[in-house]
Amino acid sequence: MFGVIAVTQAMLPLLRKAPAARIVNVSSEAGSLTLNADPANPHRPMFGAVYSPSKTALNAVTLAFAIELESTGIKVNAACPGFTGTDLNNFAGTRTVEQGAREPVRLALLDQNGPTGTFSNEDGPLPW
Repeated sequence: MFGVIAVTQAMLPLLRKAPAARIVNVSSEAGSLTLNADPANPHRPMFGAVYSPSKTALNAVTLAFAIELESTGIKVNAACPGFTGTDLNNFAGTRTVEQGAREPVRLALLDQNGPTGTFSNEDGPLPW
């Protein structure tokens, strides 16, 4: 999460000059406090002390940047790629990288009327 802040701040001078700048943070439903507060959530037992809270913090940073940059036209959103097979999970994920990339790419290509300050997957909005 600190890396996201540092890179975003370093890139802001260039992003401010771009005609359609977009920031898309790759988050996870695992970071949703709303979902994890629900005892009926089947993934709740996986809410540990490291990964999930780091994604919760990333969601907060995403929203903070979206609010800070609202007047600039820079869109800032978070995307959940789902359980995608990558090095992080020893390629045990049930989704391909191509499938996991769908929502981040959609958000990166938003037009000027697109939303900012959202958290979503390819099925739609997710609760923070």
